Amino acid sequence: MKLVVMAGAGNTFAVLDARAQQLPGDLPELARRLCAEAWEGKPATLDGVLVVQGGDEGSACRMVIYNADGSRPEACGNGLRCVAKFAREHGWCDSDRFRVDTDAGAREVELVRDGGAIVGATARMGAPRKVERRVPLATSKGRRQATLVDMGNPHAVLFVADERKAPVHELGRELEYHPRFPNRTNVEFATLRNGRIHLRVWERGVGETLACGTGACATAVAAVVESRARAPIEIEVLGGRLKVDWDGAGDVILAGPCENLWSGDVILAEGER
Repeated sequence: MKLVVMAGAGNTFAVLDARAQQLPGDLPELARRLCAEAWEGKPATLDGVLVVQGGDEGSACRMVIYNADGSRPEACGNGLRCVAKFAREHGWCDSDRFRVDTDAGAREVELVRDGGAIVGATARMGAPRKVERRVPLATSKGRRQATLVDMGNPHAVLFVADERKAPVHELGRELEYHPRFPNRTNVEFATLRNGRIHLRVWERGVGETLACGTGACATAVAAVVESRARAPIEIEVLGGRLKVDWDGAGDVILAGPCENLWSGDVILAEGER
């Protein structure tokens, strides 16, 4: 099975071209295996699998996402930029500006080049579907307030004194499965420092990740609606830097890097080809 390992600000994915090869029928199990097992070229962490399929009329392709645990999230901002780069480099489109279908809706992307090479992308992530400010949540560490933002997938944004000292693993895991979120949620721990937001993310179905594009979008929205910051906002994640712009009503605009890390063949066990 041929794949490309790609990264968007530290988020790492195995990208599979469904047009160029026949993929196994059980894609959730494939994602679990690729993320859990060792194989040549695998990065230290692999957050999920991105499958590139044919899109609807007017779209270059469709992106289907599987998390490390095999679950299927609706949206992924860093993955979207990776798929945009992949699609352009593998002949899915003949322009640097095009549309990608996702489970959360069609998303417009525009590639960013440096000396001819694709180094990043800007994506219209859609408008927030729902925002609930400062929702109290009972936890084992006391009552916490979170701003809930639906970016096509769910987020609970907590503004903390210092994200470096926040109990991301303990509280992130607990809030992911909190009764308030029957379908689980992503959890953001954000601090405003030195003119930008510093962010750590506990990603639903993955754990703490080096970056989360929709999490950065949700955090920027929460910061704007709570009058903590004005857009555009630079967001520092563990794997790099993202930029989010939002006018308070329309689409959230996400900009950031994307890169190829490795490409090659992964041999699956007999009977799972």
